[in-house]
Amino acid sequence: AVYSSEVILIADGLMSRTVDSDLKCSYGGEFKTALNTQIFFAVWDKVIEDGRFRFHGWTVKVDPDCVFFPDRLRTVLRSHSVTDSKGVYLNNCRMGLHGPLEGF
Repeated sequence: AVYSSEVILIADGLMSRTVDSDLKCSYGGEFKTALNTQIFFAVWDKVIEDGRFRFHGWTVKVDPDCVFFPDRLRTVLRSHSVTDSKGVYLNNCRMGLHGPLEGF
């Protein structure tokens, strides 16, 4: 699913889902990154509400400015299995939650 502040046609048969946020934030902190915690919460609230993640082994958060190739990620994910009932978090950034692509 694609989440946005408004319904947008992504491709034939694929519309974005709306979240309760204007998706705007300021920038700052040590790394001058987006201070988007509230947006993050709004989107994940919608992901949980929609419940579609329950039908898949993995959920991927992709920033809008990220180039994402699902087939390449599938190759990486084959080497990871979820044996812990708490799940697995794949971190692609040594600094923690700064990555434009995160797998859960």
